[in-house]
Amino acid sequence: MRINDLSSVATVSDGLHRLSDEAYGPEGFAHGSDEVIHVLIHRGSRTMGYGYLVEGDRRTSRGLKGGKDEFSREALHNWLDECRDLAYCPGLGTWTTAEVHVFPDKPGRLDVFEEEHLRKMENGRWYPGAHPADAATWVKQLLRYPRTVDNIPPWMWDIFRAEDVTPPIYNPEFNSVDWKNRRRPVTDRGTDFTVEPTVIDSSLEPGVFAKIGKKLFGG
Repeated sequence: MRINDLSSVATVSDGLHRLSDEAYGPEGFAHGSDEVIHVLIHRGSRTMGYGYLVEGDRRTSRGLKGGKDEFSREALHNWLDECRDLAYCPGLGTWTTAEVHVFPDKPGRLDVFEEEHLRKMENGRWYPGAHPADAATWVKQLLRYPRTVDNIPPWMWDIFRAEDVTPPIYNPEFNSVDWKNRRRPVTDRGTDFTVEPTVIDSSLEPGVFAKIGKKLFGG
């Protein structure tokens, strides 16, 4: 995925160190384990997560959604929100799933992906509230972290086509996100919602709208 590289960002290393302290410090919850894995999936205004404690070849589940997590919200969720903003590259997007790996005796690791890393129950069904996201959810994500037409992945276009939804689009000419005949400015951390949107006259800008139509309907 072509997003901003976070490997050398202090926010990432500092956050991983804090998580390690919460997991393996004097009052930590992970003593006796070799690794803590947490998977966090951002879905617009909703976030879901699950994880494992790893002991040798054995993985113990750490829950899926809601409830109290052993990590503090500030150390995990707020930190990952910041990492997601830092990873955003205008027109290219940011990550959807983050996998956090924390160890007792070495630096942790943050792996990011633009797919949803979901898991199913033993009976093969999705966990409640943990099925693949719909078009409305991806609209929220693209409105916050917009991409150009060509940088929206094919699988996401398939979802928009199936539900006949036109997604928000990053417009490099204006450094903006365009959606429903409204235009908002975009910064290097995502859409700036503090600025009132301007109205677009699509008859004066046919190019980008024609390109969206081709992606949705072919031709």
